[in-house]
Amino acid sequence: MEKHYIPKYVNALPQILWWEIDEFAFFLGGVIFGIISNHSFLGAIIGFLLAKGYMRLKYGKQNGFLFHWLYSKGLYGKKGRVPEYWVKEFIE
Repeated sequence: MEKHYIPKYVNALPQILWWEIDEFAFFLGGVIFGIISNHSFLGAIIGFLLAKGYMRLKYGKQNGFLFHWLYSKGLYGKKGRVPEYWVKEFIE
């Protein structure tokens, strides 16, 4: 019989070490910035602080908090995919 991993929660994000994938992306971004700037240890510290700050910001919020926050600031959205509200006729 094959063993299969069943997550504790259905909508849980995948984890790397003790971070969820979105938190790890902040850490990895700091590390990559440190490698590019030739200060990898400093980049790892900055990445850790970014991940820790994001974890604090995310704690107690709904799933997909980052996308909701970016949308509210106008940095992420459906520009170009959803027509403006005043458009009444569509021509293909």
